[in-house]
Amino acid sequence: MVYPMRMVGWDDRSVKYLEIGNPLLWWASATVCLVFPLQLFYWLVRWQRRSFNWSQGQFREYVEGALILWGGWALHYLPFFLMGRVTYLHHYLPALYFSILFLAYQIYHTCSWYMGRHGLIRVLYVCISVVAFTFWWFSPLTYGWDKPIKDLRGMQWVSSWPVYTDKFAL
Repeated sequence: MVYPMRMVGWDDRSVKYLEIGNPLLWWASATVCLVFPLQLFYWLVRWQRRSFNWSQGQFREYVEGALILWGGWALHYLPFFLMGRVTYLHHYLPALYFSILFLAYQIYHTCSWYMGRHGLIRVLYVCISVVAFTFWWFSPLTYGWDKPIKDLRGMQWVSSWPVYTDKFAL
């Protein structure tokens, strides 16, 4: 058994699926949630030293929204992270919902402040394109793949994913 996914052998005649979702979206949203406390500390230090170019109202509005979304993620993720028993995908989906909303919130505010409206639109097009591509790329594993197992070789982005193993490789 490979943690956290239970996998069994695949042959060429069976339908193959792996519930990994969109890895880039999972990784990006998790990174934003884990980095936020450090980012908030940095901004609070800058605000205390008055080396900040936002008004107090702008900063407060941003922090309140960010804390609500980050708090929603933390309240849905941390209890299952600290649990001493087996957890499944459905335990983490509410946390994923909040982390994706928080990722969009961070992208919007960061790009709006530093790049303006046109930069924000360009970044959003790139983000949407990348998410759509990774959705398309991993959809055979999400919805089922009935072709030969060797055709899934390119989908193994991480060595611990049991997508394709060649039994006869040296």
